[in-house]
Amino acid sequence: MTEARLADGLLSIALRRELPEALKPRRIEIATSAAPLIEGEKAA
Repeated sequence: MTEARLADGLLSIALRRELPEALKPRRIEIATSAAPLIEGEKAA
């Protein structure tokens, strides 16, 4: 909760949404090799 106000008998509450680490977007580095690897084919 970031703020709460009572004005004219009306309660206003401001909320801040905090995401847990498990739900935050992650960046995953993808390593590339010189030759593409394809299943079922043998390298010559």
